[in-house]
Amino acid sequence: MLSVVKAEFSKTLIEIKTYYPDHIVDVFIKFFLFLTFFIGFGQKNISTDLFCLGYSFWMIASYIISEASESISYEKQVGTIEQIFIKPFQTQTILIVRSLMHFCVSLFKFILLYILVLLILKVQFSLKAQILVVYAISIIGFLGVGIFLSALTLIFTKTASFEAIVSYALLGVSGVIIPFDKMPQLLGSTLKVFPYFYQIDMAQRISLNNSAMPLDWIILLLSNLAMCIVGFVFFNLCTRYVRNHGLINKY
Repeated sequence: MLSVVKAEFSKTLIEIKTYYPDHIVDVFIKFFLFLTFFIGFGQKNISTDLFCLGYSFWMIASYIISEASESISYEKQVGTIEQIFIKPFQTQTILIVRSLMHFCVSLFKFILLYILVLLILKVQFSLKAQILVVYAISIIGFLGVGIFLSALTLIFTKTASFEAIVSYALLGVSGVIIPFDKMPQLLGSTLKVFPYFYQIDMAQRISLNNSAMPLDWIILLLSNLAMCIVGFVFFNLCTRYVRNHGLINKY
């Protein structure tokens, strides 16, 4: 496991040095999205802290969810996908490490974004310790969703367009436009059934009320573990399918 971490860490550093303009552009795109939504909706319908919470959850989710499937798609495109499957480590382990490395990069981007927001918009965002725990637990579920989408990529290869639609749809209903407590009751209740929305709502409630019930933490942990387990089970099923049907190298 440690050798996988070392290898992926070196790979991530090389990619950052080689493709640093892409990362710079990505930060500015996220900033202008933040600016657009904050000016258009954030100052009218929702407090600054709640807006930033919803936006930060979306950033973390979009980076982690997309990394595993993008990695599979790229490996199939360049013809190196089989090398992942013949390594002495499980494919899921490699994808998880890559996703976590990408999360670390996204965390650095988020810090840069916050600095831009602080300097240009004079917007300050306060985080409570409990919210950081919510972030940490949520990563488990995001990894599961990423593994799930990478499984689809094994079969269908090109899922980038689908991921983009999902990503921006999540942004639209992540509480950055209308907070959950101001949504129509039926819509708000329906969204909170899903872990992604539940954890944003929980973080926002912690920000407002400074506390969460023990049951909230249990639901948060179990729902994210369930997402992770479903993602891994589905990935194993899809791996067997592509091997049996000779679809690993199909692009």
